[in-house]
Amino acid sequence: MRSRYSAFALGGLGAYLLATWDPRTRDPALTEAQLDVRDSHWLGLEIIEAQAHGAQGMVEFKARFRPVTAAALAAPQVLHERSRFRRHRGLWRYLDGIIDPPADGAPVSRNAPCPCGSGKKAKRCCLR
Repeated sequence: MRSRYSAFALGGLGAYLLATWDPRTRDPALTEAQLDVRDSHWLGLEIIEAQAHGAQGMVEFKARFRPVTAAALAAPQVLHERSRFRRHRGLWRYLDGIIDPPADGAPVSRNAPCPCGSGKKAKRCCLR
């Protein structure tokens, strides 16, 4: 997660972002050039929670930024996301994320998918 944030913050690292994105969940129309564009000034990354269960992982984070178009005038904004990752051949790949995820205190149904992203039912994973 930290390396992907750094790639966005530095800009011009679209090839790295594509390489760390699981090809099964990446939009095939997304190009390296689109990811190379630095459209925000990234101000900081806060990791809220990180979990790994075998080859599945989850990172919840808040990243502060200012859009480039109004960098001097705009108030900082926050991207709050819960990202899912999958380890393949020893490397973690970004799968997808939920923007502004529900609060951790929200009850999870026993039969609902586990919020950690393992793909298991909650009762068979983190609710044990």
